Amino acid sequence: MARQRRVSGEAVEQFPSRARTQWDFGAVADGQVYLLRRGTDFDIEVASLAAAARHWAREHGYQLQTRSQFDDDHPERPRVGLYVRFERS
Repeated sequence: MARQRRVSGEAVEQFPSRARTQWDFGAVADGQVYLLRRGTDFDIEVASLAAAARHWAREHGYQLQTRSQFDDDHPERPRVGLYVRFERS
């Protein structure tokens, strides 16, 4: 027979708010293609920045194209940058 495990905790009024960093892509939302480089222009994972850019585009009425830049000098070819183009919907 399986042993039951009990969980205890502390009741709280509500879930805490999510502490999200708000990204402002307004400076690069002019229809041009921009290369954003990790370590220079941003400091999070490339995939996370792409998700933030998609969210921002939806909220501000833009269509977004993205493409990753890879480090071809590294055997695992990590993502090191993100190409973006924001165009008005």
